[in-house]
Amino acid sequence: MWNPSKKTRTITSKILFVIFSLASLFHIFALLQIIPYQYLWGGRLQSIEEMYLMESISLIANVFFVYCSYLYLQYMNNGLVPIWIRIIFGFISAVFFMNTIGNIVAVTNLETLLATPITAVLSVISFTLVLKYENQTS
Repeated sequence: MWNPSKKTRTITSKILFVIFSLASLFHIFALLQIIPYQYLWGGRLQSIEEMYLMESISLIANVFFVYCSYLYLQYMNNGLVPIWIRIIFGFISAVFFMNTIGNIVAVTNLETLLATPITAVLSVISFTLVLKYENQTS
């Protein structure tokens, strides 16, 4: 069975940290209405109020994902990643897999063409952090 190396997991954790941080900024821009709500959530939002609710949830989730990426790296550097953090990354991977499907059927071409590959990659690389990791001393 494939078991990513510490180097692969370190790179993955850092990539996720950066992407989730940038996504958090994107959601802040959306909440500030710098990005029009018609381009968000597959073009399915009906009002500013709905946008505020959905983007607030997205921002909270992304900040949580940033924190989890940071925690993963800290645990890995200490030699053992606990199962609960790996379960969280399994959840994150599943969320981005479902998001990829949603992006494929989005009303806006921008979301389909831009967000689909991003969420697909996030799903795959998040999954690499689900597998058990113990620091090998050999």
